[in-house]
Amino acid sequence: MGIVENATGDLIFTGYECQNLAQMFQVSKHHRLQYQQATVNNYRQLTKQVQFLHSSHHASADLINPLDSKLHLFDGEVTLGDLFTWRLPELTDVFLSCCETNLTVSKANDDILTIAAGFLSAGAQSVVSTLWAVDDFATALFCLFYYEHRQNPEYTRPQALHKAQTDLRNLTGKQLNDKYRQQLEAHLQNIETEENKKLVVKMKNNLALLCDKDYPFINPYYWAGFVSGGLQ
Repeated sequence: MGIVENATGDLIFTGYECQNLAQMFQVSKHHRLQYQQATVNNYRQLTKQVQFLHSSHHASADLINPLDSKLHLFDGEVTLGDLFTWRLPELTDVFLSCCETNLTVSKANDDILTIAAGFLSAGAQSVVSTLWAVDDFATALFCLFYYEHRQNPEYTRPQALHKAQTDLRNLTGKQLNDKYRQQLEAHLQNIETEENKKLVVKMKNNLALLCDKDYPFINPYYWAGFVSGGLQ
């Protein structure tokens, strides 16, 4: 697995998500591009070296000029137009933990002008992507659930995705508090700086509020935006 993480340095929970995945799959530091390491050239090279790619950073869809839809990296962007020129025959699984990687105005079920379709065109066998601007915190949890299910050989990729959606939707505030809160608060403490202090405090308060809810992620906004394309 290769991980591309928080290329612009402004995502709060991406580090939590990627650290857990790095431990789960024993990802080497050479295959984990963090912040300034997540350059366009390093990204391109990483996609040639791994079979699983987890891309966790900003992305945006351009509905007027779809070829200008892009992945935002530390020193620039990778556009859909760029992806159509890439060839990645060894890449089996891509998880685009980014916003709008399958956003389109087309009524076609398999629109070829999305970032997800760009990876499939380049040779990836399967791509998990997003239909809208997804929530940073909910996405971090969703990714962990998905990869836990992907490790079960009985589940296809779509089945693992569905299981993860169900897990997130049915996660109770008590479960969030008992199983994840301590680890999440430790993560927030570790990343706190003078520049992001107000935002981190806001996230801590938000976490406390979510832990008090019966089902904090029951709204489809949190879990329904993830789709799987390509082979099962």
